[in-house]
Amino acid sequence: MAKSSKSTKWIKSHRNDHFVKKSIKENYLSRAAYKLIALNEKYNFLKKSTRVADLGCAPGSWLQVLSEYKNITLIIGIDILDVEEIEGTIILKKDILDCNNLEGYMENKKLNLVLSDIAPNITGISDIDQSNFSIIAKSILSFCEVNLEVNGLMIMKYFLGSSFEKTHKNLGNYFRKIDVFKPESSKKNSKEVYLVCIDFKP
Repeated sequence: MAKSSKSTKWIKSHRNDHFVKKSIKENYLSRAAYKLIALNEKYNFLKKSTRVADLGCAPGSWLQVLSEYKNITLIIGIDILDVEEIEGTIILKKDILDCNNLEGYMENKKLNLVLSDIAPNITGISDIDQSNFSIIAKSILSFCEVNLEVNGLMIMKYFLGSSFEKTHKNLGNYFRKIDVFKPESSKKNSKEVYLVCIDFKP
């Protein structure tokens, strides 16, 4: 009974969420679109990008935002989940570990932007969740080592917790600067932040 009541409360809260309503009105597939929009308003990187990969792209709202920028000539979305076709994008139904070489799509040019909104299935057990985030971060970094150009930009989601500092430090070995940003559309009680990793140095 308690679980049902909690689920009902979450559904009601979700339906009343400002960004959920806005995403429906503006035809985005999820409220997550506004996280990417906020990141871009802060760092102004989308107008400077031409080749982009969106890791963990389902349901596709970040791909929708990317497709609005005509200067971006290559948009690759990667996810193990089904994603509906979005005009102007290439969608690969694969694990990111199986996409460590995208040469066939990039015409011998590397990506200048890698995005990731991937999160593990949250268990509520902090140590397990932090370990899973750390594993994902290492997978994203492996992807970048093969596919991201020198001085490229990578942005990934992370949850604050016990593994955060270690991951932040490790990323600092590969990027000149790491910023931490929490968009307004991230729920206030969430530990979610985005690591903005600037100037890749493989």
